[in-house]
Amino acid sequence: MARTDAPARRRRRVIRMEQSAARQHPPRRRRGYTLRFDIGGVTGHLTTNAYPDGKLGEVWVSVDQQGSPLSGFLDSLFAAVSLGLQHGVPLETYVAKYAGAQFDPRGPVSDPDIGFAHSLPDYVFRRLALDYLDAATCTRLGIAGGPTEE
Repeated sequence: MARTDAPARRRRRVIRMEQSAARQHPPRRRRGYTLRFDIGGVTGHLTTNAYPDGKLGEVWVSVDQQGSPLSGFLDSLFAAVSLGLQHGVPLETYVAKYAGAQFDPRGPVSDPDIGFAHSLPDYVFRRLALDYLDAATCTRLGIAGGPTEE
């Protein structure tokens, strides 16, 4: 007895990819900042660079534990984020995905605008939202400054 729901009869979902946006390299000289932070016993530095229009183009996070799995994870994550930003992925997309992520290290942060972070990506993307997104977007994403330990 033949089955009528054979795999050959199943509809396949076809995803069509539009041509991806060309990479927009940041200019050789760019504006940005480096911010030192402490979270859950880990000291690190957040470095940002922006395009002349003020739009974020690069993000780098380094921690004092060079060579550690945490350092390697952060290098890889933020290299990918920077590449995405340079190809037109909105910062808002990353903030929506990573703000609120919960894993160690977590705890009080030496940044009075944030107060408490549930992970390093939670801290970094909330900090970036406060610095690079408008107030209405931050509100819509649930990003607010100040202590938020829960």
